[in-house]
Amino acid sequence: MAIFAKAPAHDVQGLRWPRMAIFAKAVAALSPYFFQEIQAFVCRYYKIASLSRTPMNTTLKTLPFLFVFSMVSLYGSMTCTRLSANTQNTTENKIVVTRPGDKGATEQTVALANVPPQPTATKAPVETATAGVAAKGKKSVVAFLKKLREYQLSWAQFPIKRPEFLKAIYLTNATAVNTKSLRHFIAQSRKHGINSMVIDAQGKAISAEQMSLLKTNGIYPIARVVVFDLGLKQKYPDQAHLEKVLKSVERAAKSGYREIQLDYIRYADRRDLQLLPLKFKYDQIGSILARARKLTDSLGVELGADVFGRITINRNDHIGQKLELFGDHVHNLYPMVYPSHYYGDPEKIANPYGTVKEGVENSKERIPKTRIIPYIQGFGMKIKQSGLDLPQYVLKQFFAVDDAQGDGYVVWNARNDYSATWKALQEYEKRAPERKKNIKVAKAPAPKGRQDAAQSGDQIRDVVSPKN
Repeated sequence: MAIFAKAPAHDVQGLRWPRMAIFAKAVAALSPYFFQEIQAFVCRYYKIASLSRTPMNTTLKTLPFLFVFSMVSLYGSMTCTRLSANTQNTTENKIVVTRPGDKGATEQTVALANVPPQPTATKAPVETATAGVAAKGKKSVVAFLKKLREYQLSWAQFPIKRPEFLKAIYLTNATAVNTKSLRHFIAQSRKHGINSMVIDAQGKAISAEQMSLLKTNGIYPIARVVVFDLGLKQKYPDQAHLEKVLKSVERAAKSGYREIQLDYIRYADRRDLQLLPLKFKYDQIGSILARARKLTDSLGVELGADVFGRITINRNDHIGQKLELFGDHVHNLYPMVYPSHYYGDPEKIANPYGTVKEGVENSKERIPKTRIIPYIQGFGMKIKQSGLDLPQYVLKQFFAVDDAQGDGYVVWNARNDYSATWKALQEYEKRAPERKKNIKVAKAPAPKGRQDAAQSGDQIRDVVSPKN
């Protein structure tokens, strides 16, 4: 700006242009260059490769710069257009004479009292020039808005930090791809501290706008991918089917999901399949897990898997699931410790706290390097045996996960009816401070030279909630 302030007025096709008009015209012409330079500056400042992979808050910081330059460009085009409208009054009684000097050309304006204005049969050259500048200014603003739209869509691909403690609900594909219902569950999640959603990825693909909506509201998206519907019903898996499953995994990762959660990755729970050797089943399931892990690693997302709740108490199981096997391949394990599903064990059905706590503790003991995030029961099946209503039944499971030092939970309700879950979360928030205050944390003596960082199983773990 200082350079233009010191510069003299210049002549363009016989017209004297003010300094600000020259500056505005220059900015209008150079706005695409400025646009690229600002992006490059922001990339260097935040030490990132490109804005297409920038966290959303970083991208937002660039928008004021882009907006300012676009508005200046628009001002430039408008200024130049106004100058063309005022040209006639300027040229009627003045003529510009340029005389060569020793150190360059100088200007002198001579007033002409009796010289009539010269008629022009064609459009003045300056009008053509300013019209071009105006068009450039408009194009600059349009380009800015278009770029803003591209950034909005690219937010769907931005990495979102995984919550330290996962608090998730499950959504069907139909619920998630409906923007109105998705907004409803996002609003409820923010209100009650839910920071993640497990969404059926097979079926209609979630849109970039919907994925962006999740991430901008602090919801960590996890894609649920069914491997074998109700389990593998034959000795060998069909390779064409597996390729289709892996394509679903790839599509989910590229649409913005930060984790792929494999479900029904097991043999069907049928008598005729029990004759197959356990080692053979483990090898087949392990091979699928290895392929999925290789793919997710290449896509930069985490891998998780669901297992039956009974796997947490069984060392071997004929469905081909084993904690240690899954722990070798996945980042996160999701044991489905629904109390109602422990058939033939009324004590586990009637004791949601003890059932969930046992499943989480056993899992963490056997595969300590894998995150354990249990699915908990958010539906009313067989809860009468506990003497509790559904909100209290869910609340007991929340406390069990806390006390077992789990890494989070996912509430399952196939109909996505979480009215009882919201009530349980409200009660949880009321009672958590009192539990922290009253529970005494028993610490084991630390070995010499080491600090014992272990926490008691009774201690309530802090939960990372999305910022409001």
